[in-house]
Amino acid sequence: MTRDSRSILLGLHRDRRHPMGLATDLSLDACSRLALVGGFAHAGLQRAMADIRHEQRREASAVGEVVARLREARLGQVAATRRAVAAEARAAQTEEEARGAQAEIRLLREALRAERSLTAGLKEICGVA
Repeated sequence: MTRDSRSILLGLHRDRRHPMGLATDLSLDACSRLALVGGFAHAGLQRAMADIRHEQRREASAVGEVVARLREARLGQVAATRRAVAAEARAAQTEEEARGAQAEIRLLREALRAERSLTAGLKEICGVA
């Protein structure tokens, strides 16, 4: 409470410039204090809202970074899937080639046995032993 408002309450202050007197002074003092409190409350709310907006921008930025990382991860996953499919295709082709080579080896062994058998028969016929 200010010195003026105390003197007003005690009736020590008589301002002849104000025709309404004590009630007007008290009302003006109360209104000015309420306005001051309201101003501080408004400033506090403005600061709180600014902090909230700043936090929202920071969170939006963090979300944007997560989205970018997720996109990169998805692209990496797509590339890895393509490499895996290509590797599986190469493995299947290699297995097919290996089966073909094994079949060819069997045929060559059979042909070698048949040739040895014919060579042995020819040697026997020729008398070369």
